[in-house]
Amino acid sequence: MRFIGDRSILGECPIWDPRLDTLFWVDINSRLIHRWDWTSGELSSRTMNGRPGSIALTDTPGVLVVAMEHALLILDWGSGDVTTRRDLPIAEDSVRLNDGRVDRLGNLWVGSMHVPASEGRSVGSLFCVRPDWSARQILTGIGVANGLAFPPDGSIMYFADTMELMVWRYTVDSEGHLGDPTPFVDFARLQLPGKPDGGCVDSDGGYWVACVYGSALARVTADGLLDRVIPVPIRRPTCMAFGGPDLATLFVTSIGGGGQYPEFDDEPDAGRVLALDVGFTGVPEAIFRGA
Repeated sequence: MRFIGDRSILGECPIWDPRLDTLFWVDINSRLIHRWDWTSGELSSRTMNGRPGSIALTDTPGVLVVAMEHALLILDWGSGDVTTRRDLPIAEDSVRLNDGRVDRLGNLWVGSMHVPASEGRSVGSLFCVRPDWSARQILTGIGVANGLAFPPDGSIMYFADTMELMVWRYTVDSEGHLGDPTPFVDFARLQLPGKPDGGCVDSDGGYWVACVYGSALARVTADGLLDRVIPVPIRRPTCMAFGGPDLATLFVTSIGGGGQYPEFDDEPDAGRVLALDVGFTGVPEAIFRGA
């Protein structure tokens, strides 16, 4: 186990790019996107003019889709150029884009949330954006959109509403249409610590979810059985991604504190990226092909 990078206020959305042997992640409240090189250990950052909720890989290494505030943008890491590509229909200024993930067909799914979440307003949505940049609003009435992940065969979508303490399982077809939701990870029923935040899948089909405020990560089998709960030395893990050259390292982002988030003296590494071996390997991150 080791920690990478500096402390984030609100670290989220780690993404591994195997073409570059590089990890990307965001610090939402600091308006930063970070990049860490596996071979050299070099850390670099780009400052955005809004809060980047999530990022996704594109066909071009080093060019990212950024879901920020109410829009989708393209960030060219090398030049630093940022281009707005698609505004999404978000009516309230208090709502921003949050968790996002590309499915196995190349569609980008991205959800939104009201800020601050402590006000308990379920006014978020889930959007599906096709490679031609057309967008559909798929779900509404969401508290905090999180937990998006797609197993290797692409026929299932996992999606969490943090406020509901629930991860849902949906079937998804080739056009991006969802079947009826099925409860998949019920934090209350399973007595899991904390709340569901970001998720990912491993090569065996297991679903991993960060137990934010619960100092733990949980793995659930494709059949919905709780397989293991792994304690971590940070109270607020937020999201995960498998990476490294063999996809055998689990990278975990977290809340470090600052602003609306309290800081704790007994977790000096909170907000940094935790890298650990959990005995599983991941699957390559899907690529959005609309850039």
